[in-house]
Amino acid sequence: MRKSWLVAASLVVVAALAAALTSQTRPSAAVGADHLDAPGLTPPGGDLRTDITDLYAFRAKSGRTVLVLNVNGLTKAGKQASFASSAPSVRRTERVVYNLRVDNDGDARADVNLAITFGRPDGSGVQSMVVKRNGKTIASGRTSGFGDVRVNTSGAVSAYAGMRDDPFFFDLNGFINILSTKPGESFLGCKKPRPDAFKGTNVSSIVLELPAAMLTRSGSSAIGVWATTNRGGKQIDRMGRPAIATVFIPNNPFEPKGSEPSQKNAYNASSPATDRAKFRGEVVDTLRTLFSLNDESGDDKSDDQSKINGLANVLLPDILTFDTAKSEGFLNGRRLADDVIDAELGLITEGAVTTDCVKRNDKAFGAAFPYLAAPHA
Repeated sequence: MRKSWLVAASLVVVAALAAALTSQTRPSAAVGADHLDAPGLTPPGGDLRTDITDLYAFRAKSGRTVLVLNVNGLTKAGKQASFASSAPSVRRTERVVYNLRVDNDGDARADVNLAITFGRPDGSGVQSMVVKRNGKTIASGRTSGFGDVRVNTSGAVSAYAGMRDDPFFFDLNGFINILSTKPGESFLGCKKPRPDAFKGTNVSSIVLELPAAMLTRSGSSAIGVWATTNRGGKQIDRMGRPAIATVFIPNNPFEPKGSEPSQKNAYNASSPATDRAKFRGEVVDTLRTLFSLNDESGDDKSDDQSKINGLANVLLPDILTFDTAKSEGFLNGRRLADDVIDAELGLITEGAVTTDCVKRNDKAFGAAFPYLAAPHA
């Protein structure tokens, strides 16, 4: 009964998300790493430009660190979306800032902040951009027009902003139909490649490549990274590891709307430093449900609670941990091609579900900066 309830609850939420995908009266939504994660399947702050869809951190062949922050999820092919420069408020126009926050001493608080701001778009959608490190400008220039690659360089820092193919890949329809007994509808037990629901869609990407020494502290190559979008003095959205807010913070597929108050806005506005105090109980509750998926397979449940407690302490604080001296991918940072869905499915279900059979992005990633594939025209 518990397993059936879990999947049924998941279907309710995902079906609503799928309906939003085809709606003509509200923004597109989708199950994604962090796509549309505010209450009511809306973008945090009510603006797709401030809705963080994904965060990446990896080591380039040069040895420098690459950080990627994506917004404007599910932008249609050929459309030029913009970054927010400011937003009107009751009293004044508030500046919008995109932040890549870096903890380099393990206290889940930012020691280095990379703040990116944009000007208003011109007739072709190109905007001015400025990148600051702890308040000091380290790069400036302009965003790229649709399909172009304008690299803004300053010393050892490279900065890009513009439309790119959405690098996230996942079988949404296979999840919607997870209970179906009709061959091919569910991805459970799949052996052959499945369709990628994000195929053909674009995002607005901010890509920075810079020396690791600008992010680390002396004697250590380890950092933790998370992204935020801020308007005026208010934090609108945040993201560290993929899918933490989507999967574990109510309302979610396992604690559907009405079962308890939503904590999405509170989570998006909070700091990783307070995650365990505020949200660890929610993560543990969801992990208990997910771990129960393999009970029927004869799993020894005696060690489940210790595993759940340990995993909860890995998932929170919600920070993408990364050793800048190593090239391995997720859970060490996140490379563009990393199949994070498969990695997380196995991890959070104790091996009960291991793949959605979508193994790669619909377009090949580039070997050179800015690395993400060109947008769909």
